[in-house]
Amino acid sequence: MLFLSKLTVGICAYNEAKNIGKLLNNVLYEQALPVNSEVLVVCSGCTDTTTDIVKGYTAKDSRLKVRIEDKRRGKASAINYILSNATGDVILFVSADTLPKKGSFSRLIATLQMSNVGIVCGNPVPVNPPTSLVGKLVQLLWSFHGHVFAELNDSGLARHATEIFCIRKGIVNRIPAETVNDDAYLAVMAKKKGWLIKFDAQSQVLICGPNTFQEYFQQRRRIIFGHYQIRKLTGESPQYLVHLMPLHPLQTLKLTFWLFTKYDPVTMLAFLFTEFWVNVFAIGDFIFGKTYFQWSALSSTKTVFSQQET
Repeated sequence: MLFLSKLTVGICAYNEAKNIGKLLNNVLYEQALPVNSEVLVVCSGCTDTTTDIVKGYTAKDSRLKVRIEDKRRGKASAINYILSNATGDVILFVSADTLPKKGSFSRLIATLQMSNVGIVCGNPVPVNPPTSLVGKLVQLLWSFHGHVFAELNDSGLARHATEIFCIRKGIVNRIPAETVNDDAYLAVMAKKKGWLIKFDAQSQVLICGPNTFQEYFQQRRRIIFGHYQIRKLTGESPQYLVHLMPLHPLQTLKLTFWLFTKYDPVTMLAFLFTEFWVNVFAIGDFIFGKTYFQWSALSSTKTVFSQQET
């Protein structure tokens, strides 16, 4: 059983002026934070008004602390700062371009009270309407993502994290500077140390996936590259079907069957065709030593969430 005396919320921000104010208002005033909570925001090389907005919140709420980096150092650097400076027993990471549903924090923390659980992940829900092929791909991807998590959650096989998750402090104290998928790295390392990774489908966080095929492909290419990178860094495979197949073939076939029965043939073919080429390019990036530790922001994934959505 975890005794929670203090919670640290960690937010890594790079040019998130469109959403950072709504996120901070959500975290500070809508999530019923435990007493003595703190919110650490790392503004890394921001060239818009993100830093000014965060400073405005620090002036009126002492729970909020900000670290301002004049130069962009990459998300891994910001994650490491939060891991090193958090004073809470639990660190709850939430992406700066998302908006959690009310009550999500409480549910994540409650699940972490189980003695053998090291990380609890929330459920990303895309706001992209399925009115275009890209919108359908985004909806398919995250719906499948949630289904995989739910299935592996019940079997104790989950080894990944999401856009919102909480972790016991001290399980991992630092991640490699070149890490692309920080959440997956933390989950794999926690799993290696014997901790369970749990998923709470009701702890929802709104996200905006890419609205153009070019950006969808670009995002998937980076993420898949990150999976191969984690395998190299840790010696373990993350939660991705390509890596799960040789380890758990029956579970993988069951998940694949669900996918084929859930979506129309055109969307499925587009998804599989895209995933094939995403993997080809990602493997090429990995072989030729490409780095993504400072990746380009995708403009179509930045949105202003409405109050009604939460």
